Amino acid sequence: MKKIIMALVAVVVVAVIGIAALLALVDPNQFKPMIAEQVNKATGRDLVIDGDISWRFFPSIGFDIGKTELRNPPGFAEPNLAQFDQAELSVSVMPLFSQQLEIGNVSLQGGRVFIQTLENGVSNLDGLSGQAQSGADAEQPAAEPSTVETEQPAPQGEQPVWQISLAGVDINHASALIIDDQAGSQTEVQRFDFSLAKFAPGEWTAATFDIVGSAGELRFDAEGKTELLIAKALDGAEFKALSFKASAKDAVNDIRNANISLDSFKLGEWSTIEFSIEGQVPDLSFTTQGSTQLMVDEAVKVIDLKAAKVSADVEGASLPRPEMKIGLEADAKYYLEKGLAELPSLKATVDEVAVAGNASFQSADIPVIRFDLSSDNIDVDAFLGTGNESASSQQGEDPNQAGTVGASAGADSERDTDQEPDLSVLNTLDLAGKLAVGQFKAANAHMSDVTLAMTVKNGVFELSSLDAKLYQGTIHSTAKIDANGKLPTYRVTNQIKGVQVQPLLVDVAQNDTLAGSGDITVNVSGTGLAEKRIRENIAGTVDIRFADGAIYGVNIPEMIREARATLKGQKAEYVKEEKKTDFSSMSATINLGKGVASTNNLDIDSPLLRINGQGSTSLVNETIDFVVNTSVVATSKGQGGKDIDEVADLTVPIDVKGNWSEPTFSLNLAQLLKQNNELEQKAQREVERGLEKLLGDKAKDDDIKKAADKLLKGLFN
Repeated sequence: MKKIIMALVAVVVVAVIGIAALLALVDPNQFKPMIAEQVNKATGRDLVIDGDISWRFFPSIGFDIGKTELRNPPGFAEPNLAQFDQAELSVSVMPLFSQQLEIGNVSLQGGRVFIQTLENGVSNLDGLSGQAQSGADAEQPAAEPSTVETEQPAPQGEQPVWQISLAGVDINHASALIIDDQAGSQTEVQRFDFSLAKFAPGEWTAATFDIVGSAGELRFDAEGKTELLIAKALDGAEFKALSFKASAKDAVNDIRNANISLDSFKLGEWSTIEFSIEGQVPDLSFTTQGSTQLMVDEAVKVIDLKAAKVSADVEGASLPRPEMKIGLEADAKYYLEKGLAELPSLKATVDEVAVAGNASFQSADIPVIRFDLSSDNIDVDAFLGTGNESASSQQGEDPNQAGTVGASAGADSERDTDQEPDLSVLNTLDLAGKLAVGQFKAANAHMSDVTLAMTVKNGVFELSSLDAKLYQGTIHSTAKIDANGKLPTYRVTNQIKGVQVQPLLVDVAQNDTLAGSGDITVNVSGTGLAEKRIRENIAGTVDIRFADGAIYGVNIPEMIREARATLKGQKAEYVKEEKKTDFSSMSATINLGKGVASTNNLDIDSPLLRINGQGSTSLVNETIDFVVNTSVVATSKGQGGKDIDEVADLTVPIDVKGNWSEPTFSLNLAQLLKQNNELEQKAQREVERGLEKLLGDKAKDDDIKKAADKLLKGLFN
């Protein structure tokens, strides 16, 4: 026993003597020049070790390095590319004899990295791979291969594999600054802390990090933890129990809470991710949460998402509604090399509006988007809070208050009607797709079985087709908007067939003036999409063909009876009848241009009447100026059961004036008397008899006759 103790003491004494000799005879600081030289050869940069290099012998052999700096080339804002205040590293000696590399705790204090890209594109990272060699080194010829053969020992089976372990890594108070003078951006990490527990390939270990920084005016912080497994062959890694929490804030944005958790991650296997984000951006606050299953293939080329679900509650004055609920469910694939995302199954909801289908997105300077979506019901009016409610509220306004409001808001309204919409988005997308909607409502117009196809590319929006059922009829439309000029240009075509006109007018314009089954063909174009410019610049034609309808607000047969009585010098018999004029057909071609809609071929036919007219309406101030000539067809009974045979072939002119919301219809007596001289002749005879009774023979005097004729002509002209 005594001998054993003496042997151990001897070993300790030898070790102490060896360490003392190492300290006395080997100064690690003498290696500074050699280390700096090797770094310069490898990177082309100068390495400056200001602090001392000192040995460590407990609990393992290692060394400490003081303040160390890796220099930048001249011309950059900071002298150092990288630096640290203190670094520690130790290695266990005995395991080395068994091909085991056991590294003690690696510690780095006060580390800093500075990266800068100058305005000319030069970066302080350029040349770090060692291309920047000295001229002498570059010109030296390559050494000729030796002709001496060295006998190599024959392999004695497989060489033992080294096993590596690490007691831990601690990075404390590290920082970084990244400046891009070309982009005018700056990102700074004020503090970065990282900790890795005992680590060995094939075994799970824990890691944590904490970071605080800024990007421009945006300040951010994040922290997280996870468990990490590195494969024994060092050819793969796994994560589990990952949790990440972050926040960011600047003058207008405030991301208060961003949380992400992941149960596990391994290439080629499915993982479950859950997340939640709460915050505020300009005019919008939101709370969102979601989950998905994620898989990255072993080649790291495809990212798969399965059963992705996202829901969000948003509030803000800029939204169509003060509060909205948004939902998204999808399966997706993202191809990293192509930058292509495919969504073969997609369902999106915004409050009560829901669409489903498939879509794709390809990242590029101009993103490429394709979609094929459908929806059972989309009510734009209910979504935007417009439609009947807003129309009725406008109709119910106090006229006195409306006048005051109109006066105060006149300037703003004028500006609004002259404001062009922002179409810059048309130059930022390559979009094409189809949408099908079962029931659709917009501007209080109801459509069903809606299908549309559209594209956006190179600043041009094109609606290649829109087909739908509309008020017992059909509609087919095309449209094109080109935003590449100083003002946008547009072209629209509509083909409406068999539509019931009155319910359409009631829903869209709260106007029941016209009824019937109608065909309408629209072909218009123009420059400028501001309301004022549309009214002023729209050009083209609108052809209308209506059948079996009525014009409400005017009873033309009643006006004819009034005209008949006037021609006979009688008072028209008043009969209370509905103000409506029936027709069997109506046709007209409306020409649009220079702010005016006009027609010269209005034709309305019925078994009783023949009506033609001409006139115009101002698209700018909405005034109407039409003259309608009505002729009576010979018949035994007319509308309302009144006998009007006596006025068969009589032409009655009717003036239509006023404005779009309140048109007025009146009998044009002057024109009536010009076209029908029966009353003028009767008046002439009555004047002559009156003069004879009053003046006797003097009534035949030429001067008196001339005065009477002049009086009559002034009356009837």
